[in-house]
Amino acid sequence: MRRFLKSTRQSFVHLQRQLRQRYSRTQRSRTIVGRRRLFGETLETRRLLAADFEGFRHNAFDAEDVNDDGQVSLVDALLVINSMEHQDRGDSEMFTDVNNDGKRSVLDALRIINRLNRGRETDDRNPPPGDRDVSDVPSLPDEIRSIDGTGNNLENPSFGTPGEALLRIADADYGDGVSTPAGADRPSTREISNELADVGIDELKNDRDLSAFLYVWGQFIDHDLGLSESSAENEAFDIAVPSGDPWFDPFARGDVVIPLTRSSVADGTGTSVDNPAQQINEITSYIDGSQVYGSDQATADSLRTFEGGRLAITDEGLIPMDEHGMVIAGDVRASENVALTAIQTLFVREHNRLADQIAAADPDASDEQIYQQARAMVIAEIQSITYNEFLPALLGKRGLQAYDGYDPTVNPGIANEFSTAAFRFGHSTLNDDIEFFDNDGRAIGDEVELKDAFFNASLLEETGIDSILKYDASSQSQEIDLAVVDSLRNFLFGPPGAGGLDLVAMNIQRGRDHGLADYNSTRAAYGLDPVESFSDITSDIDLQGKLASLYGDVDNIDLWVGLMAEDHLRDASVGELTATIIADQFQRTRDGDRFYYENVYSGSELRSINQTTLADVIERNTDVEGLQENVFFMRAEVRGQVTAGTTLAAVSLSRQGKNDRPDSPGVADVTVELLNDEGEVIDSTVTDSRGNYRFRSFPETGDYQIRVAQTGETLSVLISDGDTRIREMDFEMIV
Repeated sequence: MRRFLKSTRQSFVHLQRQLRQRYSRTQRSRTIVGRRRLFGETLETRRLLAADFEGFRHNAFDAEDVNDDGQVSLVDALLVINSMEHQDRGDSEMFTDVNNDGKRSVLDALRIINRLNRGRETDDRNPPPGDRDVSDVPSLPDEIRSIDGTGNNLENPSFGTPGEALLRIADADYGDGVSTPAGADRPSTREISNELADVGIDELKNDRDLSAFLYVWGQFIDHDLGLSESSAENEAFDIAVPSGDPWFDPFARGDVVIPLTRSSVADGTGTSVDNPAQQINEITSYIDGSQVYGSDQATADSLRTFEGGRLAITDEGLIPMDEHGMVIAGDVRASENVALTAIQTLFVREHNRLADQIAAADPDASDEQIYQQARAMVIAEIQSITYNEFLPALLGKRGLQAYDGYDPTVNPGIANEFSTAAFRFGHSTLNDDIEFFDNDGRAIGDEVELKDAFFNASLLEETGIDSILKYDASSQSQEIDLAVVDSLRNFLFGPPGAGGLDLVAMNIQRGRDHGLADYNSTRAAYGLDPVESFSDITSDIDLQGKLASLYGDVDNIDLWVGLMAEDHLRDASVGELTATIIADQFQRTRDGDRFYYENVYSGSELRSINQTTLADVIERNTDVEGLQENVFFMRAEVRGQVTAGTTLAAVSLSRQGKNDRPDSPGVADVTVELLNDEGEVIDSTVTDSRGNYRFRSFPETGDYQIRVAQTGETLSVLISDGDTRIREMDFEMIV
C-alpha cells in the first residue's frame, strides 16, 4: 500500500507542472452548480464563512469539489497534494478533507481521481429523479418468498417468522432474574423524562441536515421488522407521575400514573433464571414489505383485488379505511400518523404502477404472476432505499459492512436491544407539526400539530399525499438526542390532569419491562469497552450532571437514555453503541435473508433497482416534482459578498455569475441577517476580510430574505428544494 501511495504521489507531482495554467484559468471561471449527488457526510459548522477557514474542511454538497468551483477536475486533486506539501500555507478556500476522515492525505486525492475515472458513468448511473429508464421491470425471480417468512432459511425454516422470540445480545436483567421489571432502584421514568427530555422552547435541528424522511422512513421500516404487542389481560406496569407534575398532576394529588401494560412473553419462557422471560416478534423480521403486504396469508389476501395483480386502492388513490377510520394495510399501525400513512399509500401506488406495467408487457400473465412480480420489485426497492439511502444518512457511508452474500448461519431475528431501545431513536427526531408544501417548496394550507395527526388518516382525503411527501423532503428533522417535542412527551387526553401519555417515559419503562440490561452491560455485550464515567458518554457537562443526579452510578443507566445521551460518531447522527446495535441488526437482517435483492437480481436488473431512489418512487406516483435526489437530506446554502460602492446610497445587487463582479473591494465585519417569511431573524453572521458571507441555517424550504443590518437593504430568495445552492447574493454599500 505504501508503495502504491508513493507512486501515486509522484504522479501528482508530475501533474503539478501540467495543471498550473489550467488552475489559474479555472479560478477565474467558476460556475454555478444546480442539482448534485448528495452524500451522508458532516456539514461544516453553520457560521461566518471566515470562521470555516481552519483547514481540513469537507464539502458536504460535493466532496470531491475541493475548490468549490462547481466542477470536479484534476485541479482539485492538485490542490489536495499542494496543501499536503505546504502545511504552513492556509487553505482557507479549499475543502481538503475529501473523505471526511478528519485528515487530509493522498487518499483524498485518490478519491478525486476515482471520481474522474468514472467520468460520465456516474451521471448515467445516477440521473435526476424522474429521468430513470424504467421501461424494463426486472423479471419474476425463480422462487418467491413466502408471506410469513417460512422457508427463507432452508436449514432453519422458522428463522424470521412471526411468533419468534426476540433475540438478546446482552443477558436479561430482570429484577428477580426471571421476569420482574428491571430498574426498581432507579427513578420514575416520568421523572427522568422531565429532567432530560423537555425540549423547552429551543428545538435543535439535525446538525447533519437530515430531513423529516429520517423518521418517516425509520417508522415505515420499523413496522416492517418488528411488533411486540401486549394484551389487556397482561400485568399492569404503570408509570408513577411525580406529584405536582404540571402536565399530568397539576393539582398535586400524588397518585397519578401513566398506564402501561407489560408485553406478552413467549410460551415456556420466564420459568427460571436459566430461562428468563422473552418477548415475541409478531411479524416477519425480514425487510420484506410486510407493512405493505402483511405477515400472514389472510392479511395479504384481504389487501388484494385479485385482478391484474393489483392491491386495493380508492378512486382517489388512497388506501381504503375500515369502519373505525383506520387504513387497511399490511401493518396494524399504518394509521399512527398521516406522514406514515402517506408513505404506506405511496408504496401501494408503486405496486399498482408496476403491476399495470407488467400486465401491459405480458398480456398472458396471470393475476398471481403479476402480483408476485410487482411485490418482489417493491420489496427490492424498499431494501435498496434502506441500505443505499436511509442507513448511510443515519450511520454514515461506512456504517455497515459491505454485503458479502447470503449466509444461512445468520439468524435475522430482531434483537430486543434494537427494537426496544436503539431503533426508538426516531422519537427524538420528530417535529412538532406536519406541514403541506407545493412544488415550489412553499407552505400551502394550515399546518397540523403532530398530536392532531395521530390516527387521523381521513385527513388525507382533504390533503392527499403529495404535499406531505414534499414537506418531508423539505424540512429538517430534530437532532437525535434526549430532547423530544411536547406532542410526544406530554400527549394529553384533555386539559392538564385529565390523563395522557409520555412516549419518552414509556420507552424507558418498556425497556425495564423487557428486562433490558443497563447501558454499560450492553456495551460489553456488543464488544465495546465499558464507560468509566458520565463524561465518557457525553461531553455535555450539564447532561453529565443530570445523569449523575438521576442514576448515581454509571453502571445503572437505562439503555435508551444512555443511547440517546451518547456523543455522535464522526460522520453519523448517533453514538457508538447506538450505531453498533443498528448496524448489527441490519447486517443480520440482510445477510440472513436468502431473498435479499442483491442475492436475487444481477446485471442490468440489479442496476435498475440500485438506481431507484425514494425521490424516484415519489415522483413516479404523485404530481410532486423537483425533489432533491437524496430526500433524506435537506441542505440549502445562500452566499454572497458585500462590496464597497461608489454611489451615494446603498444598492443591493444579485448577480448570476462571478464575471459580473465589480473590482470593488469586499467590506469586512458587516452584519448580514437571514429572515424567514414572517420577517423574523433566524440567523446572522458578519462578512469576512473579503466581504463574503454564507448561510446554511435553513430549517425548511420556502421564502427568505437576506438583509444587511447596517443599511436595511434586503434581497429575497426562494429555497425550493433540499439541494438548493444560491450564490452571488451580493450587496454594494457605502463605507
